[in-house]
Amino acid sequence: MNGQTNCPSIGASWQPAAITDASDQKWYKPIITLNADSSGNRHVYKAFRFSRGLLGNYFRFLASHEFRMLKKVEHLDFTPDQASRPSDRSPTIHYRLIEGRPVKDIAAGNALPDNFFSQLFSDVKTLHQHGVAHMDLGNSGNILVSGRGGAPAIIDFGSAIPLSWLPSSVQSWACRKDILVVLKLWHRFDSESMPLFLQHYYQSNYRKNIYTSKRFLKALRRWVTGDAGSGDMSGLATVISVFFGLLVLVSFS
Repeated sequence: MNGQTNCPSIGASWQPAAITDASDQKWYKPIITLNADSSGNRHVYKAFRFSRGLLGNYFRFLASHEFRMLKKVEHLDFTPDQASRPSDRSPTIHYRLIEGRPVKDIAAGNALPDNFFSQLFSDVKTLHQHGVAHMDLGNSGNILVSGRGGAPAIIDFGSAIPLSWLPSSVQSWACRKDILVVLKLWHRFDSESMPLFLQHYYQSNYRKNIYTSKRFLKALRRWVTGDAGSGDMSGLATVISVFFGLLVLVSFS
């Protein structure tokens, strides 16, 4: 366990994860490919496009940050393991692929395993106990129904934050954010299995956040350019906001 955290307490056939198409992708998004080692184990290779200059420094920072977060939790059963980087100067990260399908896809076919969300809820609390909040579980593509008996798996730690040394109020907020997203998915896809006390907690604490970063960036783009379709401005604003947010958070780790 990586130090104390102040998180609140509350009582099909398998296919590989999707691979990004670099030709139809925003410039600030990583290119993701798969490769197999000599033992047949498949690995994810995530590479950013820029390796030089200011953008190269920024993307190396992102790769380094995700690597650090993965190393904190890769020993857990539900996270990617064997995380590595070829060098500190490369804006890339590698880790072993978890075979599975996004929870949203499985739930659409009414094929969720029994006790899936109960186990996911427990796994997220375990993640917090090991000093990491994921912060992007709202992207249901980051939660997989794995090929290992349908157990939950959590991927993509690029937005994760270290809980150690953060103020207790920030720790509580980050943990609660993760937990409420899990409860939202549970309530949406399998509410019948959701314990009554968790339903009450979710209904009492969940508020739809109308001030999300995505909506803020859209409003900023319209204000600066007057053009709601300017993808480059959105990408630049995303890069700037993520950089300063992670810089502050990582400085505490």
